[in-house]
Amino acid sequence: MRKGITIALVVLVLLAAIAPIASAQGKPIGSCRDGFELHPAMDHDDQHEHHHIGTETDQNGDGWICVKHVGVDENNHVHIDNQAALK
Repeated sequence: MRKGITIALVVLVLLAAIAPIASAQGKPIGSCRDGFELHPAMDHDDQHEHHHIGTETDQNGDGWICVKHVGVDENNHVHIDNQAALK
């Protein structure tokens, strides 16, 4: 019985952590310029192995930004918000 309650609590905590991410990634209200792809906006810590150029901030609040991978090994990611009009 205790083990079942513990498992249920762990599941609830995980769902609570995932829910804001899922809700923030609703329908994008803008699209990306040519050469960029739509990507979920998220906060990065300094542990990633690529360099970000531009803003990671979701300026229009829809949960999405536009990303373009550049450089020899595509280790540079150019970030802009998805402000282009939807097609």
